[in-house]
Amino acid sequence: MPELKIDLPAFVRGRLPVLDELKGLAILLVVLYHAGGVLVWQNFLHGDLGVDIFIILSGIGLALSSRAESPASFLRRRLVRILPAYWIALTAYWICNTHYLQHNYTAANLALHYLGIHGWFGDRYAISINDSFWFITLIITLYLLFCAVRGLASDLGRLLFVGAAFSCVFACVLFATGQAGSFGHLGLRVPGFFAGLLIGQLLREGRLSLPLAWPLFCAALLFAYVPYVPGIVFFTPIAALALMGGYVFLWRKYAPARAGAAVTRTFTFLGNHSLEIFLIHQPLIREYNYYLHGRWFNIPVPTPGTLMIGMAIGITVTLVVSVELRQLITKFLPREKSPA
Repeated sequence: MPELKIDLPAFVRGRLPVLDELKGLAILLVVLYHAGGVLVWQNFLHGDLGVDIFIILSGIGLALSSRAESPASFLRRRLVRILPAYWIALTAYWICNTHYLQHNYTAANLALHYLGIHGWFGDRYAISINDSFWFITLIITLYLLFCAVRGLASDLGRLLFVGAAFSCVFACVLFATGQAGSFGHLGLRVPGFFAGLLIGQLLREGRLSLPLAWPLFCAALLFAYVPYVPGIVFFTPIAALALMGGYVFLWRKYAPARAGAAVTRTFTFLGNHSLEIFLIHQPLIREYNYYLHGRWFNIPVPTPGTLMIGMAIGITVTLVVSVELRQLITKFLPREKSPA
């Protein structure tokens, strides 16, 4: 059977520092995207691609760190990395939003949020407490999906077929039911995860073989033509891969030594705290920025300049809290060493 083959000079073992740098790039893009939304700036940089980078990196990391274990063991090991920080941020924003912003949340909404599956139930729940918390549902979805497909690592054509079928159904259901927020945030991003799995498999084994058979071409139809018919295009993972490649193969290779070292340190720091920053930053630079302008400074319509000052303070608070939160969680739940 003819195959599409890619071979590397060597396979990868151990942790790849560049993955942390790419996480740092991703969270910087996300913060800039949200800041631009507050200031009503046109999205020239498309900082939303930062989420696609996170999803691709998740696929790479899971492929590199895959081991023989039960689904329950895998889920327990992965969820303990994200849920404690999420639960702390969720509880803090639930209390603060109720007290300061006068928001009321139903018991069902809170229960779905604490389970991390609120994004499955449409926009009413997905972006109700913190616009960034939908990301937890997406990550949990990808973990469950990985449990279902990891046995296909030796048959990448079938793996892509299953991934394409899920991506197509998931996106089309959200699209057909009019869940615009969930469709854009969750529905369009699953293909990037499978791109990451392929890259991770290539790095782990030093080679990649895709049989040119029916599973691969059915996957191509489901990734491209079938969703395209109702107007769905899975484009952003391609743009994110291009951006990642530009950083790895252009910036890291040709950047001036001092500038390159400074960016590496900055991105590594941001990448190591990217989950906490993701969970914390958005309400501080938006809702609570407006709240403090109106409540403390009696400025119901703040200017772009004062908003930028408020965002700078919010981002500073985010970084301080993120560092402290990660140290607290690591103290009680030490993280295992892994490739991602």
